[in-house]
Amino acid sequence: MSKKWILTAFAAVSLSLITACGGESEEEAGSENEEAAQEEQAADNGEQAEQAEQPEQPEQPEPNLDDVPDVVAEVNGEDVTKDEFEVAYTSALSMYSMQGMNLEEQDENGEMEAELKQAAADQLVGQELLIQEAEERDYSADEQEVDDLIAEQKEQFESEDQYQQALEEQGYTEDEFRAEVEQSIKVEQLIEEESEDLEVTDEEIDEAVAQAEEQQAAMAEQGGDEAPEMPEPDREQVEEQLVTQKQGERAQELIDELREDGDVTVHI
Repeated sequence: MSKKWILTAFAAVSLSLITACGGESEEEAGSENEEAAQEEQAADNGEQAEQAEQPEQPEQPEPNLDDVPDVVAEVNGEDVTKDEFEVAYTSALSMYSMQGMNLEEQDENGEMEAELKQAAADQLVGQELLIQEAEERDYSADEQEVDDLIAEQKEQFESEDQYQQALEEQGYTEDEFRAEVEQSIKVEQLIEEESEDLEVTDEEIDEAVAQAEEQQAAMAEQGGDEAPEMPEPDREQVEEQLVTQKQGERAQELIDELREDGDVTVHI
């Protein structure tokens, strides 16, 4: 199985939330997802207002992969490779740096690095389990949807040559990239089917809006006179974020079931 970085771009519902939930209890995952939804709302509102000057982020450390085996995990006979792990782990390090954390300075005994590596490995196992389940249920990807998603990716580059260079750097041919996009669509269909009965109540929206407003007030107080004026939280946007949160929780429940019933070995 080749690298699955494309899933992050095309199936955010399934994978970004898997990252948030991975390795946690249901209660912990729900709490962190709720916080993530509130932070996302605050960030979205902040983008609509004048941005305050941000402090310089610490430099991202180089990933230490010396102790990572060539095969990080086996999932029902499919290998999760070191190359795939490097992508996931580097992404996790980048997220830490964006949050203002410095792994080299704060991780005196190596526990944070070990936890990050375990989380990255669990994320990849979860992805592979979802991919296999989507194949088992025989979903299909509409050719036009695949074309549209690839076109969206190409639009991010100034030229066809830059796009081709990016594919090459990630180790893809055009056909392999297209196959990954098709795969991501099938995973998204799986998550949507598993989440068909999800509901978000008015009470949940009210609570999330109130918490977002509290966050905004705290940010305004901290920023003083220089803090940008922020618009009120958008209820439709909040509802979408709550749906995404619940889809992530449902995806993690499915992963847990598949992992319990499957043959999974992790070497991290």
